[in-house]
Amino acid sequence: MYKINDKSLIMDIKEFSKVVEQRKSDFKDMEFDHPLDKKSIDKLSNLIQGSSEVIEYSQVGELDDLWNELIDKAIKCLRFFDDREPFLNNKKKKPVAYGIDKLHAYHERYSDFESLLYGASSYYRDHVFHSIRTWMLGIFCLLKNMDSDEEGTTGDTIFIDKLTIEGDGNNIFIGKTNFFEKISMWTLIALCHDLGYPLEKSQQILDKTQKMMKEFIPNPNIWNNFNFSGIQDNINEYIVKFISTKMKKIEKQNEEIKVEKNMSEESDIFNGRIQPKYYLKYTKSLEKFDHGIVSSVIIYKMLLYFLESDFNLNDDYIYKYEDARQFYIRREILRAMASHTCSDVYNIYLTTFSSLLFICDEFQEWGRKSWNEMYAGLQPNAVKLSIDKFTPNEVDVSEDIDMCKIDEEDMVIENIVRIFVRQYEKYKVIFRDGQYTQARDFNLSKKMKLQLAENGTEGNEISIEYTLKAQDENSFKVNLKASKYKNNKEFVKKLKGKISKSEFEKEFCIESK
Repeated sequence: MYKINDKSLIMDIKEFSKVVEQRKSDFKDMEFDHPLDKKSIDKLSNLIQGSSEVIEYSQVGELDDLWNELIDKAIKCLRFFDDREPFLNNKKKKPVAYGIDKLHAYHERYSDFESLLYGASSYYRDHVFHSIRTWMLGIFCLLKNMDSDEEGTTGDTIFIDKLTIEGDGNNIFIGKTNFFEKISMWTLIALCHDLGYPLEKSQQILDKTQKMMKEFIPNPNIWNNFNFSGIQDNINEYIVKFISTKMKKIEKQNEEIKVEKNMSEESDIFNGRIQPKYYLKYTKSLEKFDHGIVSSVIIYKMLLYFLESDFNLNDDYIYKYEDARQFYIRREILRAMASHTCSDVYNIYLTTFSSLLFICDEFQEWGRKSWNEMYAGLQPNAVKLSIDKFTPNEVDVSEDIDMCKIDEEDMVIENIVRIFVRQYEKYKVIFRDGQYTQARDFNLSKKMKLQLAENGTEGNEISIEYTLKAQDENSFKVNLKASKYKNNKEFVKKLKGKISKSEFEKEFCIESK
């Protein structure tokens, strides 16, 4: 079992430098920036002070700098390994992350908005802490050897080597995407996945303001429509089509295209094809201003790395191998971000960046403020996460939640209901049965202990365990045997009543005797 907090993650990331050096030996005599270089790891290490297990909110300035530096290095790394750019063949040329200044400026405006939204000072920036922690958790899951009984990280059986790309059936693209490119892809995904949150929240604020103003004015004239129009709408549609496209290898020979036998994969050529189901789902998500797809649009428009993507809406346009590989790298970054708030898109495999972001984003609850929507009535640092296993075939995690300050029975019930609705039901939708899910081969389980207010000399703890099985029945179990509610029929009745309208009610089980 691995106890997860800021300090333990940073210590492990420092240990991963052995893996990083091992992988870097494959690129002898090449000097390039990447998010896990010594300078970045040193900055990360300096964020933990004394015996503290968490990064303090007083260090938000240093965290901002690290956020910018990691994104800058990720873009430079991805550009460096793009065969179409000059950097691999000309050491005098160095990649630049064009547009990072615009992204930084937007990031600052985000921080101002967040302080207004939560009534907090600029001293508190939850989105910065959450994105860095999500990134660290993902690095841990990618590089920690949890696929064997042996301790340590050899770099031979780690999760990052099992990563796949949606639509890349034979792994012809991800197989040629190296360790540092994958780390850079994850860095952009994790650090930018919530950038669209202010726009999503702004729409909700205006909607509620409209309703409130009706108490004073019969027909309040409040601008509450964020719909795009004209050129903006065309650009957004283009980006959605980009995210919704996959490559199809050209097999036929004709007079214009000569494909010789026994040629390497690098000689393959491709056409791009829009996947209608993805296009409709992401368009719907953009209409609702889901912050995942909005985040994808933001970085596409701001970063020249995405604006220079080789993408053509003409079905006959021919992509060479490296064109197609670079397309998939960019598309996968944008698709992972867009999918994490688009429940219409379901995941079949755990090894995609979309699944990795969804899970790390959901598991990152430690150190978040009490106004977070996952649980009610909690104090910061009330959630303790442990990971038992994270492999391509199995995810097994545990959470200890301190609810000792909660005395109200109704609030205890509310938290159990939130776990069922906002975790279990959400996971079931994202990892639901559908077309081709017969190929799904991973199980996910989570064990939770809710530590309640003391009940005299007896313990007072509620245990919850839910599992999502690849090819078996799912379950959600609440165990009241170690709590003061074990013989409380009224408590059980109330709890069941709250779940009664759920379509997954039959999977909800209470053990009280």
